[in-house]
Parts: sequence; structure tokens; C-alpha cells
Amino acid sequence: MSINSNTYRKDIDGLRAVAVLSVLFFHIDYRLIPAGYIGVDIFFVISGFLITRIIVREMDAHAFSFGRFYARRIMRILPAFFTVVFVTLAIAMVLLLPADMRDLAVSARYAAFFASNIFFARDRGYFDAASDELPLLHMWSLSVEEQFYFLWPLSLVGLFFAMRRLNAFSSRVHRGFFAGVACCLILICFVWTQYAMEQAGSREHLYFLLQSRFGELMIGALAAFLGQPRSSRWTGVFSLTGLALIIAPMFLLTKESMYPGYNALAPCLGAGLILYLGQCSNYRSTWASKLLSLKAMVAVGLISYSLYLWHWPVLAYMRYVYGRYALPMSWQFTAIAAAFLFAGLSYTWVEQTTRRRRISFGRAFFWFYLLPVAGMLVLLQSTTGQSPTEGGHGLALTSYGEDVCHGNFDKRCVRGDPTKPARILVTGDSHAASLNAFVDVVGRSEGWSARVLTGSSCSPVFKFDEQVLPGFARKPCNELKQYFLANYAQYDAVVFTSFWAFQLGWTEDAADPDYLAKLTDTLATIAQTVPVYILSDVPRLTISPFRLAHFQKIGLHIERQPSDEASRANLVVKQAVEGIPGVKWVDLTPAVGRFVQRSLYDGLPVYFDDQHLNVYGSTQLGRIFSGSQRLIP
Repeated sequence: MSINSNTYRKDIDGLRAVAVLSVLFFHIDYRLIPAGYIGVDIFFVISGFLITRIIVREMDAHAFSFGRFYARRIMRILPAFFTVVFVTLAIAMVLLLPADMRDLAVSARYAAFFASNIFFARDRGYFDAASDELPLLHMWSLSVEEQFYFLWPLSLVGLFFAMRRLNAFSSRVHRGFFAGVACCLILICFVWTQYAMEQAGSREHLYFLLQSRFGELMIGALAAFLGQPRSSRWTGVFSLTGLALIIAPMFLLTKESMYPGYNALAPCLGAGLILYLGQCSNYRSTWASKLLSLKAMVAVGLISYSLYLWHWPVLAYMRYVYGRYALPMSWQFTAIAAAFLFAGLSYTWVEQTTRRRRISFGRAFFWFYLLPVAGMLVLLQSTTGQSPTEGGHGLALTSYGEDVCHGNFDKRCVRGDPTKPARILVTGDSHAASLNAFVDVVGRSEGWSARVLTGSSCSPVFKFDEQVLPGFARKPCNELKQYFLANYAQYDAVVFTSFWAFQLGWTEDAADPDYLAKLTDTLATIAQTVPVYILSDVPRLTISPFRLAHFQKIGLHIERQPSDEASRANLVVKQAVEGIPGVKWVDLTPAVGRFVQRSLYDGLPVYFDDQHLNVYGSTQLGRIFSGSQRLIP
């Protein structure tokens, strides 16, 4: 079977450039190229084409050797791969919190054994928000390719020898047989993938798996099996059609589209068509060839492997430090420049140094796989340890307290001066629960005690619709509502606060659509009997306070644009309640302003997540507040 040509094709490097740039800009901001992830599929098609062409050409020449084949794969892929992994781990040991470092260590081990796609398929979606900060997430695609490199050569050589034993060795018979096998595999794989995705309760894991991508690799193989097409005046039209099939889906699909499945068929067929037509004698004169063979495109294509390896850790670490997916424009440009710089250095000093070196499989396997893996495993032994921010503080930093009446009435509900009866009622949702220590400090300072009763996501105004809440929160919320309605008049005052932005329906979670009206009606009713004090909410953080404390410790000071969500919600609630007789608005904002970046006090985190004060923070807030004003006159 004649699969000609070991000739260098600029258009393939140009196609690689299209693939890697689409992935890069999608990862920078998915709004730039809504389905730029298609670039990974283009890489799969190219790999299927080149690997098949190499194997078949050498089989035709009776020169194929598994040892030489895998030695070349090792020298082509692993030096740059391990360079990126080791640099990524070295940075992580300084930058990441221990818990995040341990997660990275697990993913690194799977990547080293070419199984990271299986690891990420277990419990994570490629487009999950939390995935944006995983420095080795992109290694899933290399695992898919490496698994293909193990399976396909064995299958292909087996089929080749079977054909020889059957004496069906003519070029035409060979080409037709192998093309038929590839077509069958393409059909089976795409139909199975689509069916599996439609049937799966959670289809995200299918995104990562070899069986979901094997049909894409086979499209590349089919382009190699079909051999050299006849030149015609339609070659240029078909090649432009191939480009259109690649580019159009990048803007027609989104990250919410079902993928891969049938949606991957058009771009993969487009890539396969370009690879197939590129073997025509007149292809270089076509517009598609001229575009893909531009010097800039070829230059990017040459470093595409290193660029793919480097761009994601750069972006992941930037997002880890900044705390958001949406990076400032200056950060985005820095990320692009850094990715290209590292890719250029990696291509020049690593890829070019090792890929053309003649070396036996045994030596390549030892020096460029076993030794780096052993070194990596030794390095990862130092990744366990206690969070540098926890020290001996324990629950004071990691919760708002376990012994609180949150969704129950049978724990320690009373806070404040223990010598006084609980004549104040403090209630609300989890943001009110996070003020348990605040109430305790302020109550002791002012000489009163309070019963603090709260419920998850529950703001117990009259007629509050708890059916919008998650199932686990509905019954506790109903019980809290009933208690509040039946008992508020027995207290000398009511203190009320909540996650106002959530209750107003400004977050991604469902909320009572009539909440503000119900709140004002409730306050107007109870204020006729007892005075009511409405507390402002604390701001939501843009970054984990534990990260911020760690960054401060290592001298990494970053200015971040704070969210104004809490201040806007506070203003809405303040304007709604200030005119109600007997209701007083209490603004905690000046006291919160004493926290460094609204997150730290004396170098320790005052929140345990992005929106809830921890015991330590709530305590410090109470001390700061008590030093300047009174809560209950």
C-alpha cells in the first residue's frame, strides 16, 4: 500500500497553528472563540494521520520496528512534557496551598502514567469553574494520544500481517481494506459517543476518554489510507471547504454544546480533508495552502506542542493568584507573551535538542521516562503538610463554629453576657450564623445576651417561600419561620441579617421573587411590638482568604478589583427599611474596612470561604465594632 511522502508539509504546521491558537484564545476568554476547544480535536486528527502514515510507509518498506517507533515517540513528546511538569511542580511548591498542592500531585502522577484523562473523567467536567485553576488539566489530551500510540500500532501491524497471510498484498486491495476499517471505526465511535452522551446522567466524563475520541483519530488515519488524490480544479474549493468546516463550528458551538459526539464530526472531517488534499500535486497553489503556509502560521505551528504544554499552567496559576476566571486585559496579554516565550525556549532548547537524536528504545525509555518519573515521585513526597494559615487555630479559621443553632434548636444558641437572660433574638441565614462570635463579643461588651437562631439560605420573613431552597434546607427553614412568627414578641429586640444579594435574587441560586416586599412587610409588623436592627452584609471575596494570607506571607501582593455586589445589595435593603418606624439600619462596613483587603486581620484569614466570616474574623469584627459604636442602645 503506497502512502507516499516523507516530504515536509508546511500546511500541516499551519493547521497545527489554527488548532493551538483556537485553544489558546478559548482558554484566555471563551467569549473570544466560543468553541475554541475544537483545536484539540484538530490535533487528534493530525496525530492519527501522521502516525498512520509513518507506520504504513515503514511496513511497506519492511522497515517497521516497535522499538524505533516508540523511541521516536519518547524523544518527540516526553522531554518537553517532563520539562513543563517539573517547572509546574516547582512553582506549585511555592505558590499553592498544601491542599491544592496535594491535588496537583495526584494529577501529576496520573499524567506521568498517561492516565490523566481517566483521572479527570472521574469527578470533573472540562468546563467546570474549578477546572480553570488546575495546572495539569490539559494533559488529558496527551494521555489520549499516548493511549492511541499504544493501541493503534499494534492493531495496524496485526491487520497488516493478516493481509499478508491472505496474500492480499496489492496496493489497491490494501488501501481499500484499511480505508474500510477506518470508516467502520469512525462510524462506530461517533455513533457510540453520541449515544453515550445522550444517555449519560452526567456526560462530562465522556469528554476526556479515548473511546470518545478514537473516531477523530481515525479520520486522520483514513486521510492517510486514502493516499494521494488526483489533482483537479476542485482541489482548491474542497480545501477551503475543509477550512470552513473547522472554523465555522468554533463560532457556532459553545462550551454548553454536547461535545464531542456528532458536533465534532464537521471540524474533524474538515481537518481530514485538508490533510488528504495536501497530498495533491497542485495543492500548494490553493488559497488554503497559501494561508496555512504563511511564515507566521508555520512558525506558530512549529512551536505548537510546546505552546500547548505551557499556555495552560500559565493561565491556571494566574487565575489561582487573581482569584477569578476573568483576568484583567493586562494579565491576558502577559499570559499570551509568557506562553509564547516559554514555548519558544522549550522548542529551541528541549524539542530541537532531543527529537532528532538517534537512540535505542531501551536508553530512551530509561533516560527520558523512567528516570524523570522516579525523580517526580521523589519530589512529590514533600507535598504533604499542614496549611500555613491554620497553625493551631483549627475551627476558628475553618468554620463559623460547630456548636451553633444553625438549622436546629438544640445546640449552644445563647451568645453574649452569660450573666444576663437572652432577651435579644438574632436570626437570618448562614451569613447571620457566621456572626455568632460577633454577637458574643458585642453582647459581652454591651451587657446583654442573645439567642442566635439561623437556617441555611433561610431568611425567616413571614410567608418566605422555602420551596425555592435546596431540599435539605426546606424543613429547617420552615421550623425557623414558625419559631420566629410565634416568639418574636417575647424578646426585647430583634437583630436581623442575611446574604442580601442572594435573597434579592442576584446570585446564580434560586430565591424568593417577592423577598424584598415580604421583608419590609415583616419588619413593619414586628417593629410595632419590638425594635428591629438590620445589619449590613459583609462583602463577598474575590479570592480565598487562605490563599491571600499565603500570598502575603511569600511577598506576593496583587491589586484586585473588589466586588461591589454586597454594597449594592446593602444599599437596596437600607433604602427599603430605613423609613419603617422602629427599624434601625446598622452598617458594619466601616468595621469590615479594617480588614486587609477585606480578608485578613493580623495576617490571618477572617473568612473560611468566599462569603462567610470564620470564628476568628467574626470575633475581630465584634471587637472593632464595639470600639466605635453600640449595636443595642
